[in-house]
Amino acid sequence: MAEFKVIKGKFHVKGYQPDGDSIRFEADNPAHWETFPWDSASKKKAAKKQLRIEAIDALETHYEGYHQPRPFAMAALERLLKLLGIEDIQYSLNVTTIVKANDAQPGFIATDGLDRYDRPISLLFPASAKLTDGSLLTSDRLPLEKSVNYILAREGLVYPTFYTTTDKIFVEKIRKAVRLAREDERGIWAIDRTPDLVLWDTRTIQEDVTIMPKLFRRLVEFCDAYADFAELPAYMARQKDNLKLITDPTPRSLASLMIFDVTGRRMSLTVPIEDILFSPTG
Repeated sequence: MAEFKVIKGKFHVKGYQPDGDSIRFEADNPAHWETFPWDSASKKKAAKKQLRIEAIDALETHYEGYHQPRPFAMAALERLLKLLGIEDIQYSLNVTTIVKANDAQPGFIATDGLDRYDRPISLLFPASAKLTDGSLLTSDRLPLEKSVNYILAREGLVYPTFYTTTDKIFVEKIRKAVRLAREDERGIWAIDRTPDLVLWDTRTIQEDVTIMPKLFRRLVEFCDAYADFAELPAYMARQKDNLKLITDPTPRSLASLMIFDVTGRRMSLTVPIEDILFSPTG
């Protein structure tokens, strides 16, 4: 069972472009970072680390010039900030950068390592969690239900996104929370079109329908590069997803879990999102 390092510090958003699954964090004791295997010297030295929030994926507020439907994208972000005590927020005119906020709110993260972009993979906790700075806790001893990650999933504001490296205890607890949210049609689950999507153009997935962010990113990249919808199945098959199912460890691609109707411009994901384990390098 993996151990997670608890780090006390402050969360920062002013002057940055956070979304519902990423934020910057400054450790009160920078020496805690010395044991992590950084690839980038500049990121190791940076006081404010860009985090990757474990096990969830929020709707995109800005991705390669595109965004998903703003109401739920902003709802996830603003709920994240509220849970961390960050209020009095003002955005830039294009609603991408936070230009004003009661920044540097205290809290904790629990992390067991870095992703391939040197972002600490983290559970986020408000100061009220009262964890011990520098402590090492196994996943069964962490109060997952008090984490921002779990709360956002339970409230249906984010999609679950598990990797083969995600702790099994976290996976099972968040899967259960997601299933309950779907059954109650909370948040995104009242309008999720990932199981049955008709794609006309990028406006469809920017303004009209809500889908899994990983699929959204694939589709906007496809629309930028191709003119013929009939090429989508082959394009999806070429992507190196290298994922598995919780119920079946056979390696496969996202395309193998989808059905495409080229004539009707329709596609569907045939398994629940929370049953997928993505590759951390995919």
